[in-house]
Amino acid sequence: MKLLMLINAKSGMKNSKSNLLSVMDIFCRNGYTVSVYVTQKANDAYEYLMKNRVRYDVICVFGGDGTMNEVTNALMRRDDKPLLGYFPSGTMNDFGSNFDLGNDFKKIAERICEGNVREFDVGRFNDRYFNYVAAFGAMCDVPFTTDRESKETWGNIAYILEGISKLPEVREHKVKYTVNGKEYKKNVLFGLIYSGNRVAGMELEDKKNSRIDDGVFNVLIVDYVPTVFNAPDLLSTILQQKRYIHRFHTDRISLEFEDDVIWTLDGEEAKVKNKAEITITNKALRILA
Repeated sequence: MKLLMLINAKSGMKNSKSNLLSVMDIFCRNGYTVSVYVTQKANDAYEYLMKNRVRYDVICVFGGDGTMNEVTNALMRRDDKPLLGYFPSGTMNDFGSNFDLGNDFKKIAERICEGNVREFDVGRFNDRYFNYVAAFGAMCDVPFTTDRESKETWGNIAYILEGISKLPEVREHKVKYTVNGKEYKKNVLFGLIYSGNRVAGMELEDKKNSRIDDGVFNVLIVDYVPTVFNAPDLLSTILQQKRYIHRFHTDRISLEFEDDVIWTLDGEEAKVKNKAEITITNKALRILA
Protein backbone atom coordinates (compact mmCIF):
# COMPACT_ATOMS: atom_id res chain seq x y z
CA MET A 1 0.00 0.00 0.00
CA LYS A 2 1.20 3.50 -0.82
CA LEU A 3 1.54 6.03 2.01
CA LEU A 4 2.55 9.68 1.71
CA MET A 5 4.14 11.50 4.63
CA LEU A 6 3.31 15.17 4.03
CA ILE A 7 5.46 17.22 6.42
CA ASN A 8 5.31 20.89 7.37
CA ALA A 9 8.73 21.24 9.00
CA LYS A 10 7.97 24.80 10.16
CA SER A 11 4.82 23.93 12.08
CA GLY A 12 4.51 24.17 15.83
CA MET A 13 6.90 23.35 18.65
CA LYS A 14 10.50 22.66 17.66
CA ASN A 15 10.77 19.23 19.33
CA SER A 16 7.57 17.76 17.83
CA LYS A 17 9.19 15.93 14.91
CA SER A 18 12.02 14.10 16.64
CA ASN A 19 10.51 10.67 15.94
CA LEU A 20 9.97 10.86 12.18
CA LEU A 21 12.45 8.06 11.44
CA SER A 22 10.75 5.85 14.01
CA VAL A 23 7.39 6.58 12.37
CA MET A 24 8.78 5.65 8.95
CA ASP A 25 10.15 2.41 10.41
CA ILE A 26 6.72 1.53 11.87
CA PHE A 27 5.03 2.13 8.51
CA CYS A 28 7.59 0.09 6.57
CA ARG A 29 7.36 -2.82 9.03
CA ASN A 30 3.60 -2.84 8.49
CA GLY A 31 3.82 -3.18 4.71
CA TYR A 32 3.52 0.43 3.54
CA THR A 33 5.56 1.86 0.67
CA VAL A 34 6.44 5.29 2.04
CA SER A 35 6.91 8.53 0.10
CA VAL A 36 7.84 11.83 1.73
CA TYR A 37 7.18 15.43 0.77
CA VAL A 38 8.26 18.43 2.87
CA THR A 39 6.26 21.57 2.19
CA GLN A 40 8.27 24.61 1.10
CA LYS A 41 5.84 27.51 1.42
CA ALA A 42 2.35 28.51 2.46
CA ASN A 43 -0.39 26.48 0.71
CA ASP A 44 2.22 24.05 -0.65
CA ALA A 45 0.43 20.98 0.74
CA TYR A 46 -2.68 21.96 -1.23
CA GLU A 47 -0.76 22.69 -4.42
CA TYR A 48 1.27 19.48 -4.20
CA LEU A 49 -1.81 17.29 -3.84
CA MET A 50 -3.64 19.08 -6.66
CA LYS A 51 -0.70 18.70 -9.06
CA ASN A 52 0.52 15.24 -7.97
CA ARG A 53 -2.03 12.72 -9.17
CA VAL A 54 -0.40 9.64 -7.64
CA ARG A 55 -3.11 7.63 -5.91
CA TYR A 56 -2.11 7.01 -2.32
CA ASP A 57 -3.91 4.67 0.04
CA VAL A 58 -3.05 6.87 3.02
CA ILE A 59 -1.88 10.48 3.34
CA CYS A 60 -0.32 11.30 6.71
CA VAL A 61 -0.19 14.98 7.62
CA PHE A 62 2.60 16.20 9.91
CA GLY A 63 1.78 19.76 10.86
CA GLY A 64 -0.76 21.99 12.54
CA ASP A 65 -4.44 22.52 11.88
CA GLY A 66 -3.59 24.90 9.03
CA THR A 67 -1.66 22.19 7.17
CA MET A 68 -4.53 19.77 7.72
CA ASN A 69 -6.87 22.42 6.31
CA GLU A 70 -4.79 22.60 3.11
CA VAL A 71 -4.98 18.82 2.68
CA THR A 72 -8.75 18.79 3.23
CA ASN A 73 -9.21 21.53 0.64
CA ALA A 74 -7.26 19.47 -1.89
CA LEU A 75 -9.03 16.16 -1.20
CA MET A 76 -12.50 17.74 -1.34
CA ARG A 77 -11.65 18.79 -4.90
CA ARG A 78 -10.31 15.37 -5.96
CA ASP A 79 -12.33 12.35 -6.98
CA ASP A 80 -10.01 9.99 -5.08
CA LYS A 81 -10.16 10.50 -1.34
CA PRO A 82 -7.53 8.36 0.40
CA LEU A 83 -7.53 7.65 4.11
CA LEU A 84 -5.88 10.27 6.27
CA GLY A 85 -3.52 10.14 9.21
CA TYR A 86 -2.77 13.15 11.38
CA PHE A 87 0.31 13.87 13.47
CA PRO A 88 -0.47 17.17 15.23
CA SER A 89 2.58 19.40 15.64
CA GLY A 90 0.94 22.81 15.79
CA THR A 91 0.36 25.03 18.80
CA MET A 92 -3.31 24.33 19.62
CA ASN A 93 -4.19 21.18 17.63
CA ASP A 94 -7.94 21.53 18.12
CA PHE A 95 -8.78 19.21 15.23
CA GLY A 96 -6.68 16.34 16.55
CA SER A 97 -8.37 16.54 19.95
CA ASN A 98 -11.57 15.19 18.36
CA PHE A 99 -9.74 11.90 17.84
CA ASP A 100 -7.77 11.98 21.11
CA LEU A 101 -4.50 12.44 19.23
CA GLY A 102 -1.65 13.48 21.48
CA ASN A 103 1.93 14.39 20.56
CA ASP A 104 3.43 10.89 20.71
CA PHE A 105 4.09 10.28 17.02
CA LYS A 106 5.05 6.63 17.47
CA LYS A 107 1.74 5.85 19.18
CA ILE A 108 -0.17 7.64 16.42
CA ALA A 109 1.68 5.62 13.78
CA GLU A 110 0.83 2.39 15.57
CA ARG A 111 -2.84 3.41 15.74
CA ILE A 112 -2.81 4.11 12.01
CA CYS A 113 -1.41 0.65 11.31
CA GLU A 114 -4.20 -0.89 13.40
CA GLY A 115 -6.59 0.31 10.69
CA ASN A 116 -9.39 1.84 12.76
CA VAL A 117 -11.24 4.16 10.35
CA ARG A 118 -13.32 7.12 11.53
CA GLU A 119 -15.29 9.58 9.42
CA PHE A 120 -15.53 13.32 9.94
CA ASP A 121 -17.59 16.23 8.67
CA VAL A 122 -16.17 18.98 6.49
CA GLY A 123 -17.51 22.53 6.41
CA ARG A 124 -17.70 24.68 3.30
CA PHE A 125 -17.16 28.44 3.54
CA ASN A 126 -18.07 30.05 0.21
CA ASP A 127 -15.55 28.32 -2.08
CA ARG A 128 -13.21 27.03 0.66
CA TYR A 129 -13.41 24.10 3.07
CA PHE A 130 -12.62 23.82 6.77
CA ASN A 131 -12.32 20.99 9.28
CA TYR A 132 -13.57 22.37 12.55
CA VAL A 133 -14.11 26.15 12.80
CA ALA A 134 -15.01 29.29 10.88
CA ALA A 135 -14.75 32.34 13.13
CA PHE A 136 -15.22 36.07 12.71
CA GLY A 137 -14.93 39.23 14.73
CA ALA A 138 -12.99 40.17 17.84
CA MET A 139 -9.43 38.80 17.91
CA CYS A 140 -10.14 36.10 15.31
CA ASP A 141 -6.98 37.14 13.49
CA VAL A 142 -4.80 36.21 16.50
CA PRO A 143 -3.97 32.68 15.21
CA PHE A 144 -2.43 33.99 11.98
CA THR A 145 -0.96 37.30 13.22
CA THR A 146 0.96 35.81 16.14
CA ASP A 147 4.67 35.59 15.38
CA ARG A 148 5.81 32.05 14.44
CA GLU A 149 8.92 32.21 16.62
CA SER A 150 6.80 33.22 19.62
CA LYS A 151 4.45 30.28 19.02
CA GLU A 152 7.39 27.87 18.85
CA THR A 153 8.86 29.26 22.06
CA TRP A 154 5.79 29.98 24.19
CA GLY A 155 3.00 27.83 22.74
CA ASN A 156 -0.54 29.03 23.49
CA ILE A 157 0.77 31.76 25.82
CA ALA A 158 1.86 33.58 22.66
CA TYR A 159 -1.77 33.67 21.53
CA ILE A 160 -2.90 35.09 24.86
CA LEU A 161 -0.34 37.89 24.72
CA GLU A 162 -1.24 38.72 21.14
CA GLY A 163 -4.95 38.77 22.05
CA ILE A 164 -4.36 41.19 24.91
CA SER A 165 -2.49 43.52 22.58
CA LYS A 166 -5.51 43.63 20.25
CA LEU A 167 -8.14 44.55 22.86
CA PRO A 168 -8.06 48.25 21.88
CA GLU A 169 -9.01 47.25 18.31
CA VAL A 170 -12.22 45.42 19.32
CA ARG A 171 -15.30 46.75 17.53
CA GLU A 172 -18.84 45.76 16.60
CA HIS A 173 -19.99 44.14 13.37
CA LYS A 174 -23.49 44.70 12.07
CA VAL A 175 -24.65 41.39 10.62
CA LYS A 176 -27.75 39.83 9.14
CA TYR A 177 -27.72 36.07 9.35
CA THR A 178 -30.18 33.40 8.31
CA VAL A 179 -30.30 30.06 10.10
CA ASN A 180 -32.93 27.31 10.30
CA GLY A 181 -35.29 29.43 8.18
CA LYS A 182 -35.15 32.51 10.42
CA GLU A 183 -33.43 35.84 9.81
CA TYR A 184 -31.71 37.86 12.55
CA LYS A 185 -30.08 41.29 12.61
CA LYS A 186 -27.55 41.99 15.35
CA ASN A 187 -24.54 44.00 16.40
CA VAL A 188 -22.01 41.26 17.06
CA LEU A 189 -18.68 41.06 18.91
CA PHE A 190 -17.66 37.70 17.45
CA GLY A 191 -19.07 34.44 16.14
CA LEU A 192 -17.99 30.81 15.92
CA ILE A 193 -19.35 28.17 13.55
CA TYR A 194 -17.67 24.96 14.60
CA SER A 195 -17.80 21.18 14.44
CA GLY A 196 -16.69 19.00 17.32
CA ASN A 197 -16.07 20.30 20.80
CA ARG A 198 -12.91 22.42 20.98
CA VAL A 199 -11.79 25.81 19.64
CA ALA A 200 -8.58 27.69 20.54
CA GLY A 201 -7.74 25.09 23.17
CA MET A 202 -11.05 25.56 24.98
CA GLU A 203 -13.60 22.76 25.20
CA LEU A 204 -16.88 24.46 24.35
CA GLU A 205 -19.06 21.36 24.15
CA ASP A 206 -19.39 17.97 25.84
CA LYS A 207 -17.81 15.30 23.62
CA LYS A 208 -20.83 13.07 24.14
CA ASN A 209 -23.20 15.70 22.75
CA SER A 210 -21.05 17.26 20.05
CA ARG A 211 -19.12 15.13 17.61
CA ILE A 212 -17.18 15.91 14.48
CA ASP A 213 -19.28 13.40 12.52
CA ASP A 214 -22.83 14.39 13.58
CA GLY A 215 -23.67 16.44 10.47
CA VAL A 216 -24.36 19.76 12.22
CA PHE A 217 -22.44 22.85 13.28
CA ASN A 218 -22.45 24.36 16.72
CA VAL A 219 -22.97 28.11 16.38
CA LEU A 220 -22.00 30.67 19.01
CA ILE A 221 -22.87 34.34 18.43
CA VAL A 222 -21.89 36.96 21.04
CA ASP A 223 -23.56 40.38 20.97
CA TYR A 224 -21.55 43.58 21.07
CA VAL A 225 -22.49 45.40 24.27
CA PRO A 226 -20.44 48.61 24.76
CA THR A 227 -21.12 48.90 28.48
CA VAL A 228 -19.26 45.68 29.33
CA PHE A 229 -16.01 47.14 28.02
CA ASN A 230 -15.71 49.08 31.26
CA ALA A 231 -15.62 45.85 33.24
CA PRO A 232 -12.27 44.75 34.75
CA ASP A 233 -12.63 41.28 33.23
CA LEU A 234 -14.17 41.70 29.78
CA LEU A 235 -14.51 38.06 28.73
CA SER A 236 -15.81 36.88 32.10
CA THR A 237 -18.42 39.64 32.15
CA ILE A 238 -19.71 38.75 28.69
CA LEU A 239 -19.89 35.04 29.41
CA GLN A 240 -21.76 35.61 32.67
CA GLN A 241 -24.43 37.64 30.89
CA LYS A 242 -26.09 34.79 28.99
CA ARG A 243 -28.57 37.10 27.31
CA TYR A 244 -25.70 38.34 25.14
CA ILE A 245 -24.87 34.83 23.94
CA HIS A 246 -26.80 32.90 21.28
CA ARG A 247 -26.20 29.18 20.72
CA PHE A 248 -27.84 26.87 18.21
CA HIS A 249 -27.21 23.95 15.85
CA THR A 250 -27.59 23.94 12.08
CA ASP A 251 -26.19 22.46 8.88
CA ARG A 252 -26.30 25.81 7.05
CA ILE A 253 -25.91 29.49 7.89
CA SER A 254 -25.75 32.58 5.68
CA LEU A 255 -24.21 35.83 6.95
CA GLU A 256 -24.09 39.30 5.44
CA PHE A 257 -22.18 42.19 7.03
CA GLU A 258 -22.35 45.93 6.52
CA ASP A 259 -18.57 46.17 6.58
CA ASP A 260 -15.57 43.98 5.82
CA VAL A 261 -14.87 41.44 8.54
CA ILE A 262 -11.89 39.28 9.50
CA TRP A 263 -12.47 35.53 9.29
CA THR A 264 -10.34 32.57 10.25
CA LEU A 265 -10.76 29.00 9.00
CA ASP A 266 -9.04 26.38 11.16
CA GLY A 267 -6.74 29.12 12.45
CA GLU A 268 -5.81 30.43 8.99
CA GLU A 269 -6.89 33.70 7.38
CA ALA A 270 -9.85 33.59 4.99
CA LYS A 271 -9.97 36.49 2.56
CA VAL A 272 -13.62 37.44 2.37
CA LYS A 273 -15.42 40.76 2.37
CA ASN A 274 -18.95 40.87 3.70
CA LYS A 275 -20.80 37.68 2.75
CA ALA A 276 -20.44 34.08 3.85
CA GLU A 277 -22.44 30.97 2.94
CA ILE A 278 -21.49 28.12 5.26
CA THR A 279 -22.63 24.50 4.85
CA ILE A 280 -21.56 21.10 6.13
CA THR A 281 -20.91 17.78 4.38
CA ASN A 282 -21.57 14.90 6.75
CA LYS A 283 -18.80 12.27 6.98
CA ALA A 284 -16.97 13.72 3.99
CA LEU A 285 -13.52 12.27 4.72
CA ARG A 286 -12.01 9.31 6.57
CA ILE A 287 -9.14 9.25 9.06
CA LEU A 288 -7.19 6.43 10.68
CA ALA A 289 -7.28 7.20 14.39
